[in-house]
Amino acid sequence: MKFWILTTEYPPEFGGGIGTYVSIAARMLRDKGHSVTVFLYQMGIASDRISIEDGIRIIRFPPTQTNASKFLGFNAALSYEYAKAIEKYIQKEGAPDILESQEYHGIAYYTQQFKLLGYESFKDLNILITCHAPSFICLEYNHIPVYQLPYYWTGLMEKSTIKCADILVSPSYYFVEQAKQRMDWTDTRAEVIPNPIDIPDLREQSINRNHIVCFGKLSPLKGSFELLRYFKELWDNGFEHPLHIIGGTEQIFHPEGLTMGDIVKEKYARYIESGLLVLEGNLSPEKARAKVINAHVVIVPSTFDNFPYTVLEAMSWGKVLLVSQSGGQSEMIEDGFNGFIFDHDKPREFHQKLELILTLSNKELAQIGKRAHASIKEKYAPDVIYNQKIRVIQQYLANKPERKHFPFLESAVPVNNKSQSGPQNELLSVVIPYYNMGDYIRDCVRSVLNADYPEMEVIIVNDGSTEPNSISILKEFEDIPNVKVIHKKNEGLSICRNIGAQNATGKYLAFLDADDMVAPDYYSKAIRTLRLYDNVHFVGTWIKYFGESQDTWPSFNPEPPYILVHNLVNSSSLVYKKNTFLEFGQNDHKLVYGMEDWDSVISLISQNKGGVVLPEPLFFYRIRKNSMARAFTHTKRTYLYRLISQKHATFYNRYGHEIANILNQNGSGIYIDNPTLETSFVSGLNGLPISSKMKEKIKELAKRNRHIRKVAYTLYKNFK
Repeated sequence: MKFWILTTEYPPEFGGGIGTYVSIAARMLRDKGHSVTVFLYQMGIASDRISIEDGIRIIRFPPTQTNASKFLGFNAALSYEYAKAIEKYIQKEGAPDILESQEYHGIAYYTQQFKLLGYESFKDLNILITCHAPSFICLEYNHIPVYQLPYYWTGLMEKSTIKCADILVSPSYYFVEQAKQRMDWTDTRAEVIPNPIDIPDLREQSINRNHIVCFGKLSPLKGSFELLRYFKELWDNGFEHPLHIIGGTEQIFHPEGLTMGDIVKEKYARYIESGLLVLEGNLSPEKARAKVINAHVVIVPSTFDNFPYTVLEAMSWGKVLLVSQSGGQSEMIEDGFNGFIFDHDKPREFHQKLELILTLSNKELAQIGKRAHASIKEKYAPDVIYNQKIRVIQQYLANKPERKHFPFLESAVPVNNKSQSGPQNELLSVVIPYYNMGDYIRDCVRSVLNADYPEMEVIIVNDGSTEPNSISILKEFEDIPNVKVIHKKNEGLSICRNIGAQNATGKYLAFLDADDMVAPDYYSKAIRTLRLYDNVHFVGTWIKYFGESQDTWPSFNPEPPYILVHNLVNSSSLVYKKNTFLEFGQNDHKLVYGMEDWDSVISLISQNKGGVVLPEPLFFYRIRKNSMARAFTHTKRTYLYRLISQKHATFYNRYGHEIANILNQNGSGIYIDNPTLETSFVSGLNGLPISSKMKEKIKELAKRNRHIRKVAYTLYKNFK
């Protein structure tokens, strides 16, 4: 079979858990005769770099091959770049049998969206998601505000990646339980298959008595604060043995705005000076192994971990481990047999287990180490894991289920879901509200008539136009087949749209403002999606501005709770199942200043009539000086926000605590334009005068380069 693997980490650039997994898994598949390609983005290159490394094809591509970074935040743009890189190679080589990706940072999000929306290059992909360490869980444990944009949106992308997987694999049961607490798991099934590890032969070791090693970087998530608190208590009561911590110290602890290393060095200065606490820092794999392999005990005190390779590695070297129960590592160890487990929630259990281990003889330590090595070889060797994984893949391929429901982030609660009767035709009715738009209506109608969808009617609803030219131009359309002009007194946009919808004879309905236009393939792609899923009732698209702006506005699948804070779609450009709109989505004329289209979307979603967005610019929105939007003041907006929240109070109440957190961490939804970017409400790098996109790029570069990280941190502290 042909396997493609998407990853953000791969040796030699990275040696972390994801990179370790991809490297071992790729070789595992290669050894079984499969063709393996790894896709990895790389900053600073202008074109793809393809190499064959150890029999595996590596495609390193620049994350700048589209213009997505101009209108999406870093992680969202990166996901889009992965999708487009995949598309390019599918068109050249055909689709792989299996496309595997991490869930971390949602890098497969747009690839999955293109598949679910029926795009030709993607529709036959079989997408396997292997879970590692999603930010929607890890940020919480690292005390980072999970509702702050763009972190919150990245978390939603990760959750969507999990829900949309054709095959979902978790290396641990622990991860599944943690994810279930933070996202809707309805209709989601994870196959628990551990990650593979290369297992060395077990050699005789010399044990350095009372040499205690913590194998893992300084991080709240890794249990660093708890571990140091335990040892401080021990040292203060006369414990004489040092603790050696192997791992990076540069992670920022956000509540304090300092690195973990700086915090530890200040708080535990006297223990460092006395030699009781030794921060080894990042070591090469060889040096780290040398430190660990002679240890009396290796400690992994994580407060959250999915599947830490540090534990697997240390056990494969025959070491005795003391690990927390809070992670997949507890599934690797049988307490007292091949290692030891303690519970952070049980006072003094850590002390008791550590004291027990330190009293064991070298012979007893060696026996436990041998059992640790044997259990790793039995359960996690590549051959063992391959058989489990390929069995799941073959079962899926032999009986691929048909998706009849789009996997929204929150499963619908049945509310008024009675069957609807209506037109059985495939006609699309395009309703164009019209008021003194004579300068633009020809372009608008022409774009509709040029659309590639074959069955259409156009309904122009003249809302009491007063300009002679605008009135006379309408006569041009009265004799055009499939174009109807309705004249009515001026009553406003909401009533105008509703009357157009009520006069439509099609099964599908679209609105189009008279000064806007559509791409030829918008309606055909939107209706294709409406036909695919019973639970999709409207479809939108990205917006391309023209006129006084050439920008792109990306829209997003509108789901609660975020849709209740900020409108994610250009609601005036949607394509609907008409009867759904007539029953649940008609515009409310009481919203006199606007937002009637957003209110309509909220009405639909509150009745579980969900919608999706085509992630490409297929709608063209004219920016002009005298448009209604230019007169949309802050006072008008706040007035409308109040009316909408009152109207949908029950729906808002359902998500009250989440809405409160979104607003507290990002400010008013009035000022949010794009959830993939940092909001102006948040200072980011503490007030540095640089754009949100640039801040994201600096953060990403800092992750990958220790020199940039050092400079960025110096600036960070100086501008605090």
